[in-house]
Amino acid sequence: MNTGRIQNASEDNNRTLNHKMKILLDIGQALMESGADCARIIRDMRRAAAHLRIPADQIQSHVTYTTLMLNVTDGERSFTQFRKCMKHGVNLAVIEAISKLTWRILRLNTPMNAIENAVTRVWHRPRYYPTWTTALGAAAGSGASCALFGGGLCESLVAAIAALIGFTAHRLGMQYAFNPYACAMITGFAATLAAWLIPAALGFETMYYALVACAIFLIPGFPIINSASDVISRYISSGMTRAIDTFLIIGGMTFGIAFAIICTGIENISDVHIQPTDAYLSQAFAAALAALGFSIMFNTPKKLLAIVALEGVLTMLIRNILMIECGLSQAVGSFAAAAVVGISALKVIHIVHTPNTLLIIPPIIPLVPGVLLYRLLFAILHIQTISVEELLQALRFGVNGITIILAIVVGVSIPNIFIQKHIEAQQQREIDEIIESRAAAES
Repeated sequence: MNTGRIQNASEDNNRTLNHKMKILLDIGQALMESGADCARIIRDMRRAAAHLRIPADQIQSHVTYTTLMLNVTDGERSFTQFRKCMKHGVNLAVIEAISKLTWRILRLNTPMNAIENAVTRVWHRPRYYPTWTTALGAAAGSGASCALFGGGLCESLVAAIAALIGFTAHRLGMQYAFNPYACAMITGFAATLAAWLIPAALGFETMYYALVACAIFLIPGFPIINSASDVISRYISSGMTRAIDTFLIIGGMTFGIAFAIICTGIENISDVHIQPTDAYLSQAFAAALAALGFSIMFNTPKKLLAIVALEGVLTMLIRNILMIECGLSQAVGSFAAAAVVGISALKVIHIVHTPNTLLIIPPIIPLVPGVLLYRLLFAILHIQTISVEELLQALRFGVNGITIILAIVVGVSIPNIFIQKHIEAQQQREIDEIIESRAAAES
């Protein structure tokens, strides 16, 4: 393979041009399987294509949730490659590393073999946090979410322990290659059963807030937000597929929770009040802990944890003040909080040199009302036994939950909606300047 100077695609032989396309698909697959949205995948692939001397008018890409397609044509030749993406998770360290890599190879004029090796190293390197730390992150996120819902210290501790048990069950299911929806069902059952069993074994009454929050770490907040982001960016196919996958995960989790409730005889927990009752210190601490816990689950680089925790505090305080002090709805409060994070991240990303996804997604995950969606599915599972009033209430929960999610996504996407084209034009000018200076140096 070519390890020297990269030439224009029109001058490449067939083997070299296919090699370039393979590198681009490696980058796209690494991003897709690490939880990147479609706009970022296309943007980073095109940045790498500019370095590989493939003109923008000669390359066409198509991204779905499970397949990447790339076509390069120079008028005489046309090559198409597909790449399947079947392992989906969240790994923010990979998203950051790939973004930095695509800029670095541009500035350093990196040869193709070095790019391929670098992408492979980034894609397959160990996570920042060992399994036990990730498990504690899931426990911290669920325990803190319990406090955000209004639970006390004992309930938060029970929720954290139950989440730890649920995370262990999920980990075992994934190790044995169970279906991901079955893993969600097993996790929901194990966590809910533990949240009921621990207080019962200690002689306490049923802790309903712990039951509601114990499986919250499994709520697919990242896919929910990416789904809406893809739809807003007009990647409809990928966005709808992400949405279906999200609801299947929530459905599996809800079935597991419902089965645990039936086995233990717990009363319907859909009536548990989850509105915050305190706007300040305790909620701020819980929000910081939740943001840190979810950040560890998402493999956020350690240098960003303090920033994410502060953003988590900011988002929750803004939402709670607007809800409690101003009497506004949860959707309005969540929109304002997400908008502040999205706008402020535009400045912070230039200070810490990282993609905005790493700074805006983890702190707003605690805002995602997964419990409301779960209540809707819980009611659907019991549709033969619930009254019309309970069904209508569940539908209201579902509509309210979807409204809040849309408010969060629109709020955090304000920079993309209004100034994304300006940002992309600025980045394209920088890319053009690098390519021009490189061409001048080579001539």
